[in-house]
Amino acid sequence: MPVGHWLENLPSELAYGVATSIVVAAGGWGYHRLRHGQTLRQLERPPATPIDVVPRSLPRAPQRFVNRERELAALDEALARARHSPAVQVAVVSGMRGVGKSAVGSQWAHRNQSEFTDGALTADFSRRRNPTGVSVSDMLADFLEELGVSEVAMPTGFAERKRLFERITTGRRMLIVLDDVDFPTQAIDMFPAGSGSVVVVTSAHPLEELVRGGAQPVILDPLEEQAARGLLVEMTSLRRIDDDPKATRAVLQACGGLPIALCVCGARLATHPGRTVGWLAEQLQAQQRLETLSPPGAFDATAVFTSAYHDLRQGEATLYRRLAAHPGPDFSPAAAAAAAGLELQVTVGLLARLEDAYLLQAEGDDRFRPHELVRDHMRVCAIAEETQQNREAATARVIDWYTAAARAADHAVTDERLRLGETEAIPAGNLPELAGPKAAFGWFAIERNNVLAAQHEALERELFERVWQIAEALWPLCASHKRFTEWVTSHETAIQAGEALEDQRVIARMRSQLARAYAELGKHESAREEMTLALDAAELIQDERLAASVVEFDGVCRLRAGEYRQALTAFGQARAAFQARGVKRGVALQDYHIGWCLVLIGDYELALEPLERAEKAMRQIDDPINVGRALVRQGEALTSLGRDALARKALEQALPALETAGVEFEQAEAHEALAALAEGDSDLDRARVHRQRAYRLYRQLGHPRAEDLLVSMPEAADTT
Repeated sequence: MPVGHWLENLPSELAYGVATSIVVAAGGWGYHRLRHGQTLRQLERPPATPIDVVPRSLPRAPQRFVNRERELAALDEALARARHSPAVQVAVVSGMRGVGKSAVGSQWAHRNQSEFTDGALTADFSRRRNPTGVSVSDMLADFLEELGVSEVAMPTGFAERKRLFERITTGRRMLIVLDDVDFPTQAIDMFPAGSGSVVVVTSAHPLEELVRGGAQPVILDPLEEQAARGLLVEMTSLRRIDDDPKATRAVLQACGGLPIALCVCGARLATHPGRTVGWLAEQLQAQQRLETLSPPGAFDATAVFTSAYHDLRQGEATLYRRLAAHPGPDFSPAAAAAAAGLELQVTVGLLARLEDAYLLQAEGDDRFRPHELVRDHMRVCAIAEETQQNREAATARVIDWYTAAARAADHAVTDERLRLGETEAIPAGNLPELAGPKAAFGWFAIERNNVLAAQHEALERELFERVWQIAEALWPLCASHKRFTEWVTSHETAIQAGEALEDQRVIARMRSQLARAYAELGKHESAREEMTLALDAAELIQDERLAASVVEFDGVCRLRAGEYRQALTAFGQARAAFQARGVKRGVALQDYHIGWCLVLIGDYELALEPLERAEKAMRQIDDPINVGRALVRQGEALTSLGRDALARKALEQALPALETAGVEFEQAEAHEALAALAEGDSDLDRARVHRQRAYRLYRQLGHPRAEDLLVSMPEAADTT
């Protein structure tokens, strides 16, 4: 069959990340190559245990901690049982908001971390909540990353991630801290499998199902008067607290034994050394309670926060109120400056003063977080003292900032891709400076819930352009690291915005990208439904490049469903459209994928010409990653054709480019292929060297091929 026929009907530009691999269509665990003669069923298994990693992600130690020895002793009982029991031991620390549950869990974890030689992991559910709830699957992915599982080997589905987490933690004695859990099942799904491990769960709910299952209940009551008084003494002085016992009792009563309220009061006394406890008691008694802040039966410490707020200077009070516009759990100084409408340098100083007043908690790396009770109070102050226009303006500034910041991260990943919203300038300053993909992915790992919260807020306020612009910017960040919750949630929200705007371009783009997510998750029926709607929308637009992209995504979805011939037809149609528009890099990528698809279906001779053309074009546009990839695919095709010398040359040329780019998976593939060629030439020493290098790379990635090499060729593990 002539190559020209294939070029009329073969691949177009695959979206970011597809160039690394073909994923098993039936909801498999992640990235796999379909080798000749292998079935999908043979490839459906979890990755090997990654190279030994001992994570130490403990929660931040509490700055102030007093008199919780009874509760800490109860947690010690769980540890004592863990030393002698094969079962994972669980403790549930529960109590009302503001009582100090997280502090108790953190304090105990820091006291006992040396007991857990195989590592400690922390999941803060309050940070991972978004408008649709908490994704335990994504939190398991976070744990797996900390345990050394790479992006290449990360399972896509929840069940596969859970099985892999259990497999890796088997034989490990670990400490797991799950903070601010809502439901028992959320915690159960994140239990490790290693004997002697301990899980500490904190929650505002009793989580009775866990207790009935054998968990140690640790119920946290408000601090008793003596302990509460001790905290005030620690922050001020014994003399000041003893000078007016009656006033001290009034302050303690206003705080209700809540550590956060006591710290705010202690900070006020510490920053006003000339004022008495009596002055503070009068301030608190003068405040009226705002009962709406607390649920029935809960203690209301609003008077403490209102009194502290009235003690702030003008700039501090303005920032405090306007931080209510921030939709997420924590924030950077730049995001705070956007909310307040202030200069960054001014905002940094104001944040420090709010931290000194215990109205904000520093989270490290220039991040801040208000306690949930303080956040409630910020909203009350904003409603009372800011006009509706000012509140809406603050929210719009925050949404603009996160949209622009997400766009900056998008560009740090790749400059050359199709974007719909490039022409609109977004009024936002102090954006993150992100030098390359690694920095962009790191930023997104921290900010992803804030970005989703900003998108949800934009939808609520009918700022529809910002809604889909955020989703567009998140696309490469989600697709590359398989952040399926953010991927699906952001695109479903963006589709709502596109339909509200009646913008077929947005609908076509968002639905096709959502279909890709469903396809990777193995939800092929959902993927097909979304692609049908995306193709329908694409027929209504006058944008040939976007229409070609939608057809390309149709090909990707079909490929993941195992419909290779249909996928090739879709890719070919898209390729022709890219070529007609003169998108040189797109055409080069399509040549690469044309060749790769031909290799996968066994047409090795036909694969060579497009792969060689792709290599040449990628050299011209200085894209070493894809130069290396094209050469690896050439090596595969040439090996299958029996042209070993040419295959060796292609693979050896691929390695320098791949090493420079840090693309470890393809490096390992090239070394493994070179090992097989050397073995065929009876050059066993060279074969061993290449196989050892492949094994090291696969093992570092947590990829199952490391286990395959170890089983079939034990000498691969000898890397000395």
